[in-house]
Amino acid sequence: MAAAARRSARRGARMVRRAFAFALAALSIVGIAIFTPPHAAPGVEASESALSAEGLGAHPDPDFELWLTSLRESTPAEVAQMWTEAGPAGQKEIRDTLPPVAGNLDGLPYSLRDTLNRRALEIRTALTRQRLRTSPTDATVAQTLAAYEAIAKALKPAKPRRQLITLTADQPPLAAISVGNLDTAENVTWQVPGMGTYTTDMPLWTLAAQNLYAAQGSVGAPKKRAVVAWMGYLPPPPPPSIEAARGFYAERGAPHLVRDLQAFRAVRPADREAVTVNVVGHSYGTTLVGDALAADDLGVESVVFLGSAGIETAVGGAQALHARAVYAGESSKDPQASLGRFSRTDPRAPAFGATVFGCDGAAGLRAVTGHAPILHSAWNDDIDSSLWAKIRDLGERARRFIEHRQNFGYLDAGTEALLNTASATTPNATRALSHLRDSGEQRTGRPPLY
Repeated sequence: MAAAARRSARRGARMVRRAFAFALAALSIVGIAIFTPPHAAPGVEASESALSAEGLGAHPDPDFELWLTSLRESTPAEVAQMWTEAGPAGQKEIRDTLPPVAGNLDGLPYSLRDTLNRRALEIRTALTRQRLRTSPTDATVAQTLAAYEAIAKALKPAKPRRQLITLTADQPPLAAISVGNLDTAENVTWQVPGMGTYTTDMPLWTLAAQNLYAAQGSVGAPKKRAVVAWMGYLPPPPPPSIEAARGFYAERGAPHLVRDLQAFRAVRPADREAVTVNVVGHSYGTTLVGDALAADDLGVESVVFLGSAGIETAVGGAQALHARAVYAGESSKDPQASLGRFSRTDPRAPAFGATVFGCDGAAGLRAVTGHAPILHSAWNDDIDSSLWAKIRDLGERARRFIEHRQNFGYLDAGTEALLNTASATTPNATRALSHLRDSGEQRTGRPPLY
């Protein structure tokens, strides 16, 4: 009897593996939207071309129709469970079978998503180059190609390993890159950008994540950690546009952040207490973070708001964010953050209940001098780079370069804001936050738990 049961279980496991793999392959021909989080409408033409270029076809076996339907409707937890139940042999089959468009399937291991999304990026980049050769004046195609190339550039540094955990077919494409291994990290920080930051800026935004990763290491963070350069929504444009005053962008983007955080918890269910999850928002990204965290308890430890464009009044205060600690910081030289707050709450307001830290410089640490999240990189700091070569007048070029070298963003290396953010997102940090404004806690210690 027991032997029969074991044989039945093995047959069931094989069916799960086959169904999982074949259903995903069949779904690939249905369209990339199944695996792409519902941001803007994906480019159908691009997805069909990518599938055709890879030689992928449907598996019309009617026995798998049920699995086809279930995968379309599966939650990240259900996908993660299917992956676990497949076992080592089945997981190898799945890895060998999955099409690149499955890279956004929440619930899969991030190492597998990285592999699939990198392949998808190669295909989409090649196809977009072809389209641009055919339509060289098409600005949308040119922007899409620039975004794909920027994402590829952001993935190049090898240490720590970078993972392309999300890649969509939106216009422009959206993406998320983890600095560090999300499958093993014990401390994970999601970094959400603000107005005017797009995937064409992915190298700099991922460098900001790298800076935070390094700063966390300097204040005692575990070696197994990750910082996610999340670009999972389309932010509003910067001034002189007044779009940042609208809540529309945050309302659309917040559900995607919620889903990504839920997916992480689904992939690491046994580690819920052992893995610390933090969220850092900059500018309008803080508005999105407020909407997302107020919507659900996602097991977040610390939230940091930098140069906030304001939290919607409907959210309420820090306690509504379901986080154990909430921090806020803003440079006194930031001219733009307040522009978004005429109808929103400044998270530094005493009534909001966040712990406020300094961004204006401390002993040995630089002050933030504006609203930008990050200004410095090897390319930006090279006066011979093409960025500066555009300025033909050598005197003007030198003047502006010197001015650039004297300015710093919130997540630039060596700033007080970066190190305070690192301390706030590191459990048992070895460095106390600087220039705290008292909100009930002792100056050296974390604030009381909500």
